[in-house]
Amino acid sequence: MEPLQIDIATLGWLLFAAAGASSLLTLIVVALLGHFVVGPRVERKIDRRLEEGAQRLEENLRRRIVDLLTGKSREVIRDRARDLARGIGLIGGTRRNPLDDSEDDLDR
Repeated sequence: MEPLQIDIATLGWLLFAAAGASSLLTLIVVALLGHFVVGPRVERKIDRRLEEGAQRLEENLRRRIVDLLTGKSREVIRDRARDLARGIGLIGGTRRNPLDDSEDDLDR
């Protein structure tokens, strides 16, 4: 029986084929993991966050509608706009604390 002899060109092609097969196998494993493991986890996380956001949005809209129907909305908007205008210096000087009622708004 003669020993197997491989020339350099054939050895190079075999090495290239082995590297390609290894890369292809790695890509297949990563794709399967991404599709069956990571993908569903990400989808569940996105679904949960969307559900939480939808609940917060619904709660905020419900609160604003109730405020609008009770007339509280105009007062809140007016107070916040006044505080914002004072904060950036459009009205008066410094920004006041909305919880501090010691200042009289009519004196300005």
